[in-house]
Amino acid sequence: MSNTPVPSAKAAQGVKRPKRSLRRNILGWGLSLLAVLLLGVIVFSFMPSPIEPVKWSAPKAPSFQESGPWQQNNKLSSAQLVTDAPQSPEFITFDKEGQLYTGDSDGKIYKVPFGADGNPQKAQLFADTKGTPNGLKFDANGNLIVADIKKGLLSITPSGSIEVLANQVDGKPIYLANELDIAKDGSIYFSDTSNYGRVTFKEIAENKPHGRLLKYDPTTKQTTVLLEGLYFANGIALSADEDFVLIAESYHYQLTRYWLKGSKKGTSDIFADNLAGFPDNITRDEQGHFWVGIFTTRIPFVDQMHSNPWLANSMAKLPESLLSGASAPVKHGLAVELSPQGELIGSWHDPEGTLYGVTTAIKHNGYLYIGTAPGGSLGLHRVLLTK
Repeated sequence: MSNTPVPSAKAAQGVKRPKRSLRRNILGWGLSLLAVLLLGVIVFSFMPSPIEPVKWSAPKAPSFQESGPWQQNNKLSSAQLVTDAPQSPEFITFDKEGQLYTGDSDGKIYKVPFGADGNPQKAQLFADTKGTPNGLKFDANGNLIVADIKKGLLSITPSGSIEVLANQVDGKPIYLANELDIAKDGSIYFSDTSNYGRVTFKEIAENKPHGRLLKYDPTTKQTTVLLEGLYFANGIALSADEDFVLIAESYHYQLTRYWLKGSKKGTSDIFADNLAGFPDNITRDEQGHFWVGIFTTRIPFVDQMHSNPWLANSMAKLPESLLSGASAPVKHGLAVELSPQGELIGSWHDPEGTLYGVTTAIKHNGYLYIGTAPGGSLGLHRVLLTK
């Protein structure tokens, strides 16, 4: 016989009361949380947006599944690592001896020599701009000209001494010097990406042009504005005859041509449009063809946002830290080749995304060298070109 006392009816009833009380508390907490959430939605809805977006119906992106120059392949999938000393080698250039130079987002610029067998040797630190060097090109005197997004247009001597060529134009700052090319007469054409002064999702959502094309004259040491109203001005490349200069407008998936000679001098038009992603840097090969790195293939949500100002307004209200994923590069490596007339010759893919976030594609000694930017794959790679 158990010695456990038998509870009375009153005691049994008393055991149930705490359960009903707990249910009431949970219900009360739930209603309070719902009220807070509803209040937050109401406040968020009436909160003014930091932008006034412009509606734009982006053209339908080319299909990688259909036959043609955009058809998906794996030409970039066999990429060989050249060096991982720079984590994000935005742009790539070569000196007269064939040594490779590239920068990293931490300000360091590296030199990569090659052995007699053509294989890359250990990367060497060449200079440190203390900024973010993007565009790189050697001038006729052997100085490395650099477009640094934090410092402006720079010149670096072979010994590593750094001089600021330009950080202002028309009495205003150069906000975000990005990429460049150098003409035979020494003139430097470079992009000032955005007067936002930094890469921000708000600019994508706003869909307004804040970039421009600049020219630096080494004789007068003056910088002038050639073209304004560009949608995230990015890569730069002169034509073989230097009758025009190309500039990538990343946020509108197009390349714009600015005429330097002839009857169209001083005017601009569209060289290539409806690219399958955000064009970054442009290089020209010995045939006069242009190679364009596509940082990311098209992001359907971004195109949808462009056609819906309410959605763009709402997205711009969110903290920037929550938006980084919305514009992160798709893990699909892509570079394209265009004719001197702007016709798409072919596309190079890594659909598996081992190599992605492509900024630069440049031909050199039988290889296609590939650069990337923060958010993409790490290190500098190359792919053997087939004849």
